[in-house]
Formats: sequence, structure tokens, C-alpha cells
Amino acid sequence: MKFEKMDRKHRTSIMKIFNYYIENGTAAFPASTLPEQFFTMLMEKTKGYPAYAIINSDTQEMVGFCLLSAYSPFSTFKQTATISYFISPDYVGQGVGLQCLGKLETMAKEVGIKHIIAEISSENHPSLKFHQKHGFEICGALKNIGNKFDRNFDVVYMQKDFSN
Repeated sequence: MKFEKMDRKHRTSIMKIFNYYIENGTAAFPASTLPEQFFTMLMEKTKGYPAYAIINSDTQEMVGFCLLSAYSPFSTFKQTATISYFISPDYVGQGVGLQCLGKLETMAKEVGIKHIIAEISSENHPSLKFHQKHGFEICGALKNIGNKFDRNFDVVYMQKDFSN
């Protein structure tokens, strides 16, 4: 796999993957699919932070995307970022998420980020297990704040601390 800085040429593929997760679970929080124009907002959100399209080196197919973004707009929290990644279902369980995490952690350290926050649906058990396995700790959950597919779910906050 190779990582390319996310830009407009990746828009259609990124939105296809993101919309898959919108339609098929609570890993992506929106209730309905988003138009490609949402990509512009995503790019704004990641300005100044690492954001990558993940490309299969053999096929040149885009298989996912990963990014860090500001936890808060206030400089008080400039050492903290949120992490997001969405991998094409055909590539889940093949180590792509771990490669993303490694890349983003390396980049986070280079730019002075000391804390990474993951916001995960309580229904996304594989993601919760993945993050715990790789050093994230559960910090808390906001109970029943999400409602999608006529059911409520929690948002679980997990944190990884690099400050030591």
C-alpha cells in the first residue's frame, strides 16, 4: 500500500467508500449518503493535518482514506487531534488499518500532536477492539446520543497518549 496526500483527484473514490459506511452501519455517523461536495468540507477540516488516500500499489486502486483533524479550534488543544479512517470493505482485515494508524501516528509526532482521540460508534465492535489492541484507552461514552436505522447508539471516546 502507498499513501498519497489526499486531494481533489481522490474525491469520487473517497466519497464512494464513505457513503458505503453511511449506508451500511454506524461507523460513519451521517444518516444518509453525502454528495461529492462534502469532500470540500472534509479537505477544509484536515487543513494543516495529515490526510491520505490509500492506494493498492499493485492495482493502483484507492482502497481507503485516513486523516487527522483538529480536536478543537482553540489553541489550548493544539496538541490533540481526532483520527478517522475508512477502508474499502474488500480490504478490511488485511492490515490496512494498522498501516494507516502507523502512518498517522508518525505524522502526528512530527507535528507535535501528543494525543489522538477516536470517536467510535458503540456498535462498531471491530474498531473498538482494534483501537484497544493498539494502545487506545476508553475515556468515556456519550450514551444513546446517536440514532440511525431507528436505533440508538453510544459514541465511545478513546484516546492514545504520546506525551510520555
